[in-house]
Amino acid sequence: MEIFNILENSNLIEVLILLYHSKYLTLIALTTIAIYFWLFRSSKHVYLVDFICFRTSTSYRTPISSIIEHAELDGFGTGGLTGFLTKVLERSGIGNECYVPSSIPVLPSDLSLNSTMEELEMVIFSTVSSLFTKHKLNPRSIDVVITNCSLVCTVPSLATMIINKFGLRSNVMSFNLSGMGCSAGLLSVSLAKDLLRVHKNSTVLVMSMESVSSNPYKGKVKSMLLANCLFRMGGVAILLSNKTNYKHIAKYELQHLTRTHLGSKDTAYKCVFQEADEEGCIGVSLSRSILQVAGEAMKTNMSTLAAFVLPYSEIIKYGLSVTWKKFWPPARKRGTYIPDFRKAFNHFCVHAGGKAVIDAIKESLKLKDRDVEASKMTLYRFGNTSSSSVWYSLSYLEAKGRVRKGDMIWQLGFGSGFKCNSAVWKCISKVKLENCCSNVWSEFIHQYPIEVPDVIDH
Repeated sequence: MEIFNILENSNLIEVLILLYHSKYLTLIALTTIAIYFWLFRSSKHVYLVDFICFRTSTSYRTPISSIIEHAELDGFGTGGLTGFLTKVLERSGIGNECYVPSSIPVLPSDLSLNSTMEELEMVIFSTVSSLFTKHKLNPRSIDVVITNCSLVCTVPSLATMIINKFGLRSNVMSFNLSGMGCSAGLLSVSLAKDLLRVHKNSTVLVMSMESVSSNPYKGKVKSMLLANCLFRMGGVAILLSNKTNYKHIAKYELQHLTRTHLGSKDTAYKCVFQEADEEGCIGVSLSRSILQVAGEAMKTNMSTLAAFVLPYSEIIKYGLSVTWKKFWPPARKRGTYIPDFRKAFNHFCVHAGGKAVIDAIKESLKLKDRDVEASKMTLYRFGNTSSSSVWYSLSYLEAKGRVRKGDMIWQLGFGSGFKCNSAVWKCISKVKLENCCSNVWSEFIHQYPIEVPDVIDH
């Protein structure tokens, strides 16, 4: 046991010197050094082993007509606001197949803690269980659990709910992120990345979701009624690791992750804000300036990411454009050159926050319809599932058979604060369609893409 104490309390150089001048220079000592290299060396790789998006039974399907009718009967559309809700829903880009918790369509809506817990347990437990079952994973092999849900912060935490349900080890590390908006899923990946850089030979479980039943707004402020129209039930369980033995079975490897936070600016800070109206009704207000703020956040985020991913030709063109505008005033009318990010990425997974958001990003980045197809279909089929929406989009691309080994994927998320976060993944293995029974799109992917009308019938 003395040799292991030496290895534990000394750095590699000290170990070699001690072994050279001691009685441990034997076959056993050399074997121990090999084990040291294999088990205890730090890993710079972050592998995305797999992910599974939440999908429930059709009994939770709630078409737009049902939402409008229920809003009027239950007081959500009081004060002549039914017409406003109808207009927003019809133009939202959201279809009639999305899921809503069973506590919402009843009369009156059940806003109790019990109904919130029922939704949380259904989404979390079913998704995590599917991930464990698919990979025949022993829950006790999980070293870190990270959960994120903006509107609900339970006691004990959501991470502890997973630990209790699946019997994780007593020394498992757990983290629960709340109040961080629709970009929290990528924030969880960022936290996982930092932990994996420190803790060697580890596996991280990330559960990303939002609660729909916890915060429906019953007041009359239009900016706060928007959330009732856009958000739907969803979530994703993600398995990350830095273990070398996962390299050959993992789907993706993390290449870059950039985070932008504009919270120091009052306009950005109040852009997505939970508050009470004059009548005391609590809800999340979505500002009119959200597209402008999102554009500013994305521009800042892109300026950081571009240096890592764009080819030199695009960087030079952008630099010359900025310089030319600065020293030659007539050039300002043409605007700054927008780099072609399609030369860096094969696929785009834009946060499905709303039709206007996706269209604005498409125009800003000069993307094609096919580039934002996954995000638009995600919005149409599952609605705004908050922090998990970029994973539904990636799942769509997998189900379509478009993701190839070596492809680069850009996930772009936005959230309250205001935040813009980017994750860049490289596909490192072949995505086998014949084994995609766990893919949330698998049963009906042949129906997509479809043409989403400007006004959706109900």
